[in-house]
Amino acid sequence: MPSIIHCDIAVDEDDCEKLVRIIQGNILKIAEALAGDLQWYSQNAQLVPDSFQIISIQPTDNNRFKMLYDFSWNLFNPCLDLNETFTRREEVLFQVKSGALVFDVIDNERPSPADEL
Repeated sequence: MPSIIHCDIAVDEDDCEKLVRIIQGNILKIAEALAGDLQWYSQNAQLVPDSFQIISIQPTDNNRFKMLYDFSWNLFNPCLDLNETFTRREEVLFQVKSGALVFDVIDNERPSPADEL
């Protein structure tokens, strides 16, 4: 499932520092897609939206890049005396297209019981 950041960018852009600035400035637009479904960890898991940090961007092939990033999520359950924050490191592939960065985000939504049957 692609996630898109619309921006003023040329198809042949290969300046990784420029890509970092564009993505970091717009990361909240795709934050939930990049974090995925935190329900796999717990029903009480909550994304910490301002926690996304880009570690690196590396070119892979024709107008395609790999982005390594960190984000945090919080697990709070007062009944179990839990209030912890975890950091995850993930990577995603994206492509530079005319006027947009298109991220190849894997859909990891937890299946419903009906899907499991």
